[in-house]
Amino acid sequence: MPQGLMIKEVLPGSLAEDAGILAGYNIVSINGNSLRDLIDLEFYQAEGELVLQLENPDGEKSELSLEKDPDERLGIVLDPPPIRRCPNDCDFCFVDQMPPGQRQSLYIRDEDYRYSFLYGNFITLTNLSEKDYRRILDQRLSPLYISVHATDPGIRKRLLRNERAPDILERIDHLVAGGIRLHTQIVVTPGINDGEVLDRSVQDLSARFPGVSSLAIVPVGLTGHRDNLPPIRPIDKHFAQKMLSVIEAYQKPFMQKWDDPFVFPADEWYVLAEKNFPSLRRYGTLSQLGNGVGMVPLFSSEWKKKLLSHQKKGTSPLHKITEAPWIMVTGKAFSPYLEKLLSDLGQVFSEKPGAIRSLCVENRLFGSSVTVAGLLSGEDIANAVVNARFSPGTKILVPDVALRADSEVLIDDLSLEDIASRTGLEVLAVPSDARGFWEWMENYGPERSVRMDEGVRAVAS
Repeated sequence: MPQGLMIKEVLPGSLAEDAGILAGYNIVSINGNSLRDLIDLEFYQAEGELVLQLENPDGEKSELSLEKDPDERLGIVLDPPPIRRCPNDCDFCFVDQMPPGQRQSLYIRDEDYRYSFLYGNFITLTNLSEKDYRRILDQRLSPLYISVHATDPGIRKRLLRNERAPDILERIDHLVAGGIRLHTQIVVTPGINDGEVLDRSVQDLSARFPGVSSLAIVPVGLTGHRDNLPPIRPIDKHFAQKMLSVIEAYQKPFMQKWDDPFVFPADEWYVLAEKNFPSLRRYGTLSQLGNGVGMVPLFSSEWKKKLLSHQKKGTSPLHKITEAPWIMVTGKAFSPYLEKLLSDLGQVFSEKPGAIRSLCVENRLFGSSVTVAGLLSGEDIANAVVNARFSPGTKILVPDVALRADSEVLIDDLSLEDIASRTGLEVLAVPSDARGFWEWMENYGPERSVRMDEGVRAVAS
């Protein structure tokens, strides 16, 4: 039986390539340390002198010695580890609110500390063994991202629907004492963990600052597929406005004490409340950007900086757009903000007003209450484009956040090629962040895409 971890890819120009290591080899150990997953690879390769034990596809073993800078990586890519399953049964779990008929992987509840460290996934600390804790502390797997929901043990068990859920503060204290930094979140379910319960949670977590470095407060997300699930009160405009007032009150003493808000409202609160976002400075280091905290202010700030830069230089990023417009696809949540930014763009470069427009796509797969671009389906995008009746030559720009990792496939398994085939238009994946989009736009040219003829795929290179 093969030993070690299969090498999926060797990066061009890397140390591994120079040493003759090939994809398909197994890497068995580094400096005598067996490798369990890619975390071990990252941990053990951070030395200046390495002895690698390798196994080729024929089962032949070899040993390779390397000298390198401790910060230099080998350039070996591995598959992520098989994901651990979540032991909880939360009423608001998004997996349980998935529409039927999707790919099987979307119905898996994940709960894996390795993915929390590697990718910022949130975990509840309900399935860690003592061996797991030792590894986290020994390898300093920091930061980790923790779903707290409530520090009151009884309320937390109710929210997780897990009577065996341990005291979260004991687990947090254990990690913080070992030097692990934590970013936390509370998903607010009205009537259960708001009010005094939320007050207590904020007090308990802030008492552990800076080990607990941040707390995001997130509105519960409900789809249109809650059959056989307990009722949850949806969050309306009035409740969102109230919560923003509460969160702002939490922030004030922390700003005075630490010059750090510590508590951050998810962007969706401002969308639901129909209130303006605060300055980007209010988001500190943007430590919970991947959790939807500060994404809209960051996008707006970077967009305006790029716009001002072109204005000062007297250059236009729109000169490459000919007769037909470019259409930026987005969800309902971001649509009004994108429209305003595109309007500013049109006013500055008035020679081509409307050269880039937005298309707000309603989420029919999950239901209209799901408004983020990252959960748009290919079917919904294709139908919205067809119904809009755009002129021939129009380019449809799909944000890459809606695509599965390293692919051109959306959540419902439709691809950009499928959308192009259905609409007869050129479809391109574009960066979801403002800086990345402007750089893509500045570098765009005929050599960076393929025309859509007979449904042939067009993608940004």
